[in-house]
Amino acid sequence: MSRTRLLLLVALGLAVGLFLPFRYREPILTQQQPTPIPVPPRAPELQADAEGYYLPGYKFTVRGFQFASFNLRPDAWVTFAKISDGIEHPARCAVAMVKPDIIHLRCDYPGLGVVTIDGNFLTRIATSRSDTAVVSAIVTVTADGQLLYHARDSFIWVLGD
Repeated sequence: MSRTRLLLLVALGLAVGLFLPFRYREPILTQQQPTPIPVPPRAPELQADAEGYYLPGYKFTVRGFQFASFNLRPDAWVTFAKISDGIEHPARCAVAMVKPDIIHLRCDYPGLGVVTIDGNFLTRIATSRSDTAVVSAIVTVTADGQLLYHARDSFIWVLGD
């Protein structure tokens, strides 16, 4: 009987030895991919914040200078081209109020006078369409208290170089 007991104990020991590793086995750790943080969609750029320049729908000339363009960002400038040489000469605007809906520029242009541009954006969101007017403004040029030019025009926006 001792032999039977011994065999029984050996069989029990083997059963426990085989069972315990499965019972108390450590779980296999798997690396989980981090949950991606959702990126909010980028808000479209406002036309008032767009860098580029604005071309007039109507070309006009004052005292031998042809109005070429104006820009708002990064700095406000107005540009005329001298009729005699066709070279564009920009002048920085001393006053530049640009809000999402309105524009007010006041620029001292050497040899010409004071140029003011007062207008509003026709579209709030910047557009890349070059055939769509995005600004309607009154352009006024004065020199020595004399009105040289005053008219409303529409302007298209061209992405800056």
